[in-house]
Amino acid sequence: MSKIFISHSSQDEKLAINLMDMLQTQFNLTREDFFLTSDEELEVGGNWIEEIRKGVEEAKIIMPLITPNFLESQFSLCELGAAWVNQKALVPVIIPPLNHQALSNTPYRTWAQAITLNTVKDLSRLAEAMKKKKVGDVSIVRFTTRAESFYNDTFTPFIITMEQRETFSVETVNELRKELAEYKEAYSETEEELKKAKEEISVLRTMKDAEEVKAFDFAQLDEWDTFMDTVEKTKDELKPLPSYVSSILFHARKQKSYGGFIGEQEDLSSLKILENKGYIKWDEGWVPDYDHTAISRADKALDSLSKAINALEDDILFQEKFKEEYRDVRLSLAYTPFWEEILEQTIYHSSR
Repeated sequence: MSKIFISHSSQDEKLAINLMDMLQTQFNLTREDFFLTSDEELEVGGNWIEEIRKGVEEAKIIMPLITPNFLESQFSLCELGAAWVNQKALVPVIIPPLNHQALSNTPYRTWAQAITLNTVKDLSRLAEAMKKKKVGDVSIVRFTTRAESFYNDTFTPFIITMEQRETFSVETVNELRKELAEYKEAYSETEEELKKAKEEISVLRTMKDAEEVKAFDFAQLDEWDTFMDTVEKTKDELKPLPSYVSSILFHARKQKSYGGFIGEQEDLSSLKILENKGYIKWDEGWVPDYDHTAISRADKALDSLSKAINALEDDILFQEKFKEEYRDVRLSLAYTPFWEEILEQTIYHSSR
């Protein structure tokens, strides 16, 4: 697994390689510990975009070299956006004559970990950042000595070249900003590509243990976490309600065209007390009084849960997990086992 992902413009390849060589020797690393986006190996067949994505996800430190060439490269900006999936590893390295404002038009404009290499001391800051992320082994004293030579021999000539290059016009900058926005939108569409990828690997699943695959799928099921969050919020609204109220809410949802909850004769005194407190009212049976704030909140929570259930009715993987977690419980607010086992409510049945 590559520990250091160096993202850079193809025009800055020499700078990136020289920096990699210095870090490799000073941190006692090997070439395999680095991933350079200009690596020749990426051009020899294979899905190089997938390799870059994997490199970003697995890196201990992601080091984009922010130069004028980088900001002009559409693909480099895409790589910078992709680094969001592993943002804890991200340490942007800003090369003069650019300054901290170089990231002002990116999601990382306030990124505290960015390091601008104005002096040799800033190279030592980069070494400290790598050391904190446990990338290799380094002596800061020895590194500082080597960094001074590297800064003079490599960075200074590069900075001079950048200072002498043609500057951008306002029109060019605005166009680049527009393109960056378009690429951000394109990046958000990768979810569709991931869905297709899941379909493509379905054939491979027959080669693995079925229970192992199922456990993996369940662990990746974000929809389950979202559903359970909605369940917990609904339980929080139902829990404070007095006895019988949940039953009346249940029957009101299930029997809207048949009147309200009737109950047994011995229930009448309790129901009258609830009426006097404003929780319920009589309307061809006992029904919730939605003017009561607690009833209104509970009803809204139940509506949200109902929508979540409806949205998941065609999700085969979710349905399979639900059946494993709640055996013989139907996924619907229309049935008492759902209220009793999942929402943890006691449901009294109407005599109607």
